[in-house]
Amino acid sequence: MKKILFILSFTIPLFIIFISCSEINKDLPAAPEINIHKAGIKDPNSPNFHGRLVASTDWTMVECKKCHGADYKGGIITEANGNCFTCHTQSAGPEACNTCHGDFADPTKIAPPRALDGSIISSSRGVGAHVKHLYAGNNGKKVLCNECHIIPASFLSEGHLDNNPRSEVIFGSFSKTLTNESDTRDYDYSLPLFSPNPSYDYENNSCANTYCHGYFKNGNLDNIVSFTSGSEGGKCGSCHGNKDTGDPLPKTQQQGGSHPSLVSGITCQSCHPTVVAFINGKYEIIDSSKHINGLLNIFDQERNY
Repeated sequence: MKKILFILSFTIPLFIIFISCSEINKDLPAAPEINIHKAGIKDPNSPNFHGRLVASTDWTMVECKKCHGADYKGGIITEANGNCFTCHTQSAGPEACNTCHGDFADPTKIAPPRALDGSIISSSRGVGAHVKHLYAGNNGKKVLCNECHIIPASFLSEGHLDNNPRSEVIFGSFSKTLTNESDTRDYDYSLPLFSPNPSYDYENNSCANTYCHGYFKNGNLDNIVSFTSGSEGGKCGSCHGNKDTGDPLPKTQQQGGSHPSLVSGITCQSCHPTVVAFINGKYEIIDSSKHINGLLNIFDQERNY
């Protein structure tokens, strides 16, 4: 009898525990889906768009990696919802240049417009004349990013993401092109040199003392050109000639320069026929690769330099 009571006292609690556990497991609600983002996180028009969220963290995206993974391909989130490469299709993913500035739809255009603040108008200091320098190239060679900025080796390179709200302008070799009184490709360094010393005024958004805007032989050495105010920097007289009238003729010998005076019937294209032409009452550059390229590009059947 004692043996039977002992067996019952051991098995009955186990049976009760088993029944209780079975009922609890059966009644458990489904685990809720983890979602730390507000509605509109993928909608560019929403105030909760993730681009605005990243901007508020100074673009570091460190927090993003905690859930989306170090490679942005899913991490602890399901790949369908957490893989950033679904939209950010370039090899660098969300860290590609045109994610934050430039054209998100065109990976070849990594400079504004769009600026970091979303601006697309040229009067914005973050936009300015980027298009004219890098992509249009109607009046001269296209300028590369490293002519005005230090290009970071990677997204988190020192100096790329910092507390300075503006991009530092660090002029490259093209804006410092040397010219002198020699009319040949080889410089005669015994003659006076025109050595540009470019500077950028962050308050007025303007460039000064650059080869590309007048600091060259017979050029307008004191020319200051605005980066944000429009097209005056593209007028012929802005860099050489008369800035007030737009007359493109460089300073002649009578004006303290060395450019020959033009006689009747002689125009710019008479000596620079592969560079410029007089079309519909105004001069137009017909070969941008031969304008603002460090050479005079004079052609008279005997020399072309």
